[in-house]
Amino acid sequence: GGLRNSREAVVSTQSTGKLVELLGSNEVIVVTPALRAIGNIVTGNDEQTQVVINSGALKCFDKLLWHKKNNIQKEAAWTISNITAGTKTQIQAVIDAGLLPYIIDALARGDFRTQKEAAWAVTNLTSGGTPEQIMQLVDMKVLPPLSNMLNVQDTGTLTVALDGIFNILTAASKISDDVCNKVAILLEECNGLDLVEKLQQHENEKIYAKSADIIDKFYKEEDEIEGTDLAPTINNGQFVFNAPTSNRGHIAF
Repeated sequence: GGLRNSREAVVSTQSTGKLVELLGSNEVIVVTPALRAIGNIVTGNDEQTQVVINSGALKCFDKLLWHKKNNIQKEAAWTISNITAGTKTQIQAVIDAGLLPYIIDALARGDFRTQKEAAWAVTNLTSGGTPEQIMQLVDMKVLPPLSNMLNVQDTGTLTVALDGIFNILTAASKISDDVCNKVAILLEECNGLDLVEKLQQHENEKIYAKSADIIDKFYKEEDEIEGTDLAPTINNGQFVFNAPTSNRGHIAF
């Protein structure tokens, strides 16, 4: 209970506002402990996270995610991952602060520790966001760097990336079959599908099960209908299905 009590003692709008001022400093020696303190607060409950959002902290994170120090980038991505694990409104605050491109950039170009935290930030958003919020990640080209994480050895990160991809396809299927088809093709075009298929041979049971799940739920029908009248035709570079795919989508959690 010590950590929780000390966290609750810290979490007032006034004290958090002071931390936010420190976050804006150009001195690494000032930013580092302030960022760690903010990061610790948002590991708490949704109310504590909301105090951080209300204090205007998010406006500092574009700079922090692009900071010259790798450690600050990593801590910033970790902090955002705990905010995207919050409510849909809190996810929207991250979107409204214009942070999605910075998170995706950290996923694409950060050092491995930063990439791992950025992958969590993305996947947490895909777990708790609305389909529309999740599609904003797709529009900002999250699939290539997220797919690239499927090349790593670290099973924890592989799991996070596979969950993110599964959640993105699921969100697309909730919007429409057409959107789901388009997202499935985007994943294929950025080599993500090949990497998912390879992971079906992975020694870790959880990883091969998750990758098989993606193939079964979102790509099986294409295999089964090739060579029939229902096969997709290409129109302006995009697949058009000649008949509606019946059960793509309806995924039970």
